[in-house]
Parts: sequence; C-alpha cells; structure tokens
Amino acid sequence: MSADLKVGIAGLGAIGLPVARWLDAGVPGLRLAVVSSSSIDKARSLTESFTNPPEVVALEELPRHADVVIEALPPDRFRSLAVPAIEAGSTLVVVSLTQLLANMDLVDRARQTGGRIIAATGAIAGLDAVRAAAKSNLIRAVMRTRKPPASLAGAAFVREANIDLSELTEPLCLYSGTVTEAAQKFPANVNVAVALSLAGWGPERTDYEVWADPGIDRNTHGILIETDAIKLEISVANVPSSENPATGRITPLSVMAALERLVSPLTVGS
Repeated sequence: MSADLKVGIAGLGAIGLPVARWLDAGVPGLRLAVVSSSSIDKARSLTESFTNPPEVVALEELPRHADVVIEALPPDRFRSLAVPAIEAGSTLVVVSLTQLLANMDLVDRARQTGGRIIAATGAIAGLDAVRAAAKSNLIRAVMRTRKPPASLAGAAFVREANIDLSELTEPLCLYSGTVTEAAQKFPANVNVAVALSLAGWGPERTDYEVWADPGIDRNTHGILIETDAIKLEISVANVPSSENPATGRITPLSVMAALERLVSPLTVGS
C-alpha cells in the first residue's frame, strides 16, 4: 500500500482552516503535513489543538514539504506559493482562479516540471457537463452572479469607484462584460466565473454579470450554456461563510472533494 499523500495548506481562513480540520480528523490516503498563514505564530495558534499538529513553515517553503499544495490565499500572495509549488513538481489545488488566469505561464511550466494544477470547483456546479459541452459548437455562454451587498462591499472595484452599497434598496448591476475583464476588476470575487470559462470556451468567450442585490441573503450564480448539442441551465445559491461573506460555505467542501478524488479508487464525473 502506498504512503499517504502529504498535503500542505497555504492560508488558514474561511477555506483553508475547514480543510485543515477535515484532514486532521482523518482521511484515508491523505495526511495534513504542513501549513502556512500570514504569520507562523498565527498558524501555530490555529493548529496547536489538532490531533496531529502539522509543521508550520514560511509560505515559500511549504511546497518542499508536501505532495499536494492547497492555495487559499489573498490574491497578492498567489505567485509566492504557486511558482515554488510548480517548480517542485507538486500538485497545486488552486482556489484563487482569477490569479491563475493572470498567471497562465504556470501551466506551461508545469508541463516541464511534472507539476499539476487543479482548479477547485468552488461555489458552482456542473463543470463536468460544461467540459463535455465544450466539445460541441458554442452558441452562448452566460453567467450571472448576484450577491448580498455585504459580500461585495469590500471588492476593490467597488471601493475604487466609491460605490456605497450600504443603503441599496434594489439590485444594482456592477459589471457586465467578459470574464477576462471581470477577473481584473474583482480579483477576489469572481473565481466562479473563471472556473466556468476555463472548463468551457475561455474567458473571452464567456459573458458575465455581477449584481449587488439587497433582496437576497445568499451568493447566487445562474449559468446558461447553449451549444449545438445541449442547452444547460444551472442555478446555485450558496450560504455565505460566517468568516468571510464573499466566500460560500461550499467552497472548502469543493477542495475536500478534489483531494478525495486524488486518492479514491472510484471517481464519478468526467
């Protein structure tokens, strides 16, 4: 029997910490080996009560201690982890897909080093069907995201445009255009749209809208795909994380599912 895969988690916030606790509880074939956070002291404090506390290291050192690296970082820290992970030939599970889109040179480098990049599904569903549909001829691919104003109030685009969402009484469209531009304007808020575009026809051929909606209490995503082979409509309503309302509670669960897929003798979906 092969040894367990050593997992390293970079970022212990609304995504990384639930995954770390899940691994510490015991998952066949996987072992939480190492973590990193904004500070070594913080990471130790968050994991010292674990049954098997992981090693705590600086961000850039983490890939040297893990077979599988989980990226759950602020956007500006992405490359500090991703580059050494790919250079080490690790499997990198990415949550910050807007940053992956801005650093696609890492995909080419992974071909050379033997590394692997897995884009976590995150807060949407149906990407297996989208991947299949992408083998047919596209008519249109549209995604609309609606979030409670509090989930978008901290977005860089909202702050820089001086948009006050606190007194919003009706839905407000903050953005309509391609996924490429949306990823630049909302680097921490539109990972779901990037996931859809990478699974399908690319960010330039995927239309996207972002709405602040005071009438909802969940982050919702509606997807419409039409090709010459299928019409696909997907609707998702996520419960926001209590730690970070911009993150759905399903997001860390999608990382857990991706990890299980690495070691399971049976996987379902293409």
